[in-house]
Amino acid sequence: MLDLPARSQTGAQAPALAEALARHAKFTGVAALPWRGFGLAGRVLAVTVAFILLAMGLFYLTRLVAFREMWLHNKIAAAQTAVEAFNADGPTPPPADLSRRILNSVGVKSIAIVTPAGRRELVLPGFSPDAAETITADDSSYHESIGATFHALFASPGRIVKLASPAPPDPATMEVTFDETPLIEGLWRVSRNFRNISLTIAAVVTCVLWAALWSMVLRPVRRLTSNIIAFGESPQDASRVIAPSGRRNEIGRAETALSVMQRSLAHELAQRKRLAELGMAVARINHDLRNMLSAAQLISDRLATIPDPLAQRLAPRLVATLDRAIQFCQSTLTYGAGRELPPSRRRFDLSELVRQAVESAQAESGEAIDYDIDIPPRFDLYADPDHILRVLENLSRNAAQALMANGAEDGRPKAIRFAAIRTDGLALIEISDTGPGFPADQAARIFEPFHKSTSQAGAGLGLAIAADLVTRNGGAIALAPAKADDYYCGARFLIKLPTPEGAARKAAHILPEA
Repeated sequence: MLDLPARSQTGAQAPALAEALARHAKFTGVAALPWRGFGLAGRVLAVTVAFILLAMGLFYLTRLVAFREMWLHNKIAAAQTAVEAFNADGPTPPPADLSRRILNSVGVKSIAIVTPAGRRELVLPGFSPDAAETITADDSSYHESIGATFHALFASPGRIVKLASPAPPDPATMEVTFDETPLIEGLWRVSRNFRNISLTIAAVVTCVLWAALWSMVLRPVRRLTSNIIAFGESPQDASRVIAPSGRRNEIGRAETALSVMQRSLAHELAQRKRLAELGMAVARINHDLRNMLSAAQLISDRLATIPDPLAQRLAPRLVATLDRAIQFCQSTLTYGAGRELPPSRRRFDLSELVRQAVESAQAESGEAIDYDIDIPPRFDLYADPDHILRVLENLSRNAAQALMANGAEDGRPKAIRFAAIRTDGLALIEISDTGPGFPADQAARIFEPFHKSTSQAGAGLGLAIAADLVTRNGGAIALAPAKADDYYCGARFLIKLPTPEGAARKAAHILPEA
């Protein structure tokens, strides 16, 4: 009894959220949704394809430079092999016909062998190697190799170049002069092949990635967005709540969270709608009911003049009851609109208030239910007595309805118990019965409006009104777990309310020191 959890409050921002969703849906329009989803996927695909092309471009540069260097090395190697095969670097120069055959077999214009003993050249008739541009097979840096490769790639066909062989172990070197057209054609052939390969790879990756994005990301996100907009148009329609797909990734968890939020919002809006309908109904009957109660009050005033002792004893209580009924009828409409007047707190005796509630309950149930009051005399509280009386009457009436409809547990007598203790400036009040209690699946929702927990005949507002009145008086109410070994093993309500001493200490802490 010492730990009393405060009642959870319903989401007050649900209508505002629903209105915001509806405004967003009206402003954006559902028709514009399908194509907007392709923006993110399109950008992801563009970035992916760009990176693929960039990687292929870097690989293309490396491959093009390697092709040029390999081609030049092969040209030098072919010239060296031909010269050694025909012994053209010997002391006797080869005949002109043999020199031409050597040059044509290698595909060069001239070959020069430079040794410490001198220089020997094999030259095609009518060709002068002096006008050729000198190039090297092994450039000093990678950037120079790239520059030389692109210089050759975009050179004019028919350009004559002179290539010097790298320094071999022996002191002899070789220079070959040749037409660079075959090298240019080879470089362009490699470029075209890489272009085709790059476009093919980019197209394949684009299709595969687009299909993956569409299946795993784009379609689920579009489903989420479409459902949010559709739900925003009519948030009170529970049929528009998204059905989670069961995915175990982030999108699946988002669907589950969205479903829970939408169900909670739809439930809150349905309750708000019913409260609005209740307010309209009360507005229609409030005037006539107040007139009827006023007429009953006039009749009760005349009863007070009857000399009968019983009438003299009951008439003041009847008048007080009718006064409370008229006042309650007047405030019902403001309660339905959420504008309940603040409580008029004062000191009063709880035991006397409980006896009044028990007398009213016995007038309805007769001797069918036993009422046990375990409250010390002069048990003072600091709250609005009218509010607390309404709370006690609602709780006792619900308990009596449950006992009359379902009976008591384990053959026990039908009984309701009121008990209270003081602790640390607070009063703990327990209202329990011998009935069947609340099902486990309803315990968390019994304080919600229109939740019919005890009888289908009522409106489902008794516990909601009781919880609201207790909260307004600075207290808390909760449904305590049932105790199987307790005689009162049914529903157990625990109410925490301030005592006069506790209220005074709280006020002393709040007021600033003089």
